[in-house]
Amino acid sequence: MVFHRKLKETDFLRVIYHRVMARGQFFDDEFKAAVRRAGARARIETLQAGVPVFYHDAGRNLDIMEHPSGRKFEIRFLRNAPGEENYEVLRELDETAA
Repeated sequence: MVFHRKLKETDFLRVIYHRVMARGQFFDDEFKAAVRRAGARARIETLQAGVPVFYHDAGRNLDIMEHPSGRKFEIRFLRNAPGEENYEVLRELDETAA
């Protein structure tokens, strides 16, 4: 005995979602450029406000803390630590490394 199941709309959307995810093309180049510009502006504004910026440098696989003074540090995030104590400084990055 063969049972045929009628596909629901959610099943169809799930198939489409997985095909799109497999291709890895989620956003067009214009959107990605706009996100990069917004991130760069936010970084500058945050540093100008006197607040350090934390980010991941994917090219070097480093987590970085940048101070408003321009100094940059490689850091390691500490799981389950309180917000202001959730990282440790591993080393200061010199201008050629940063």
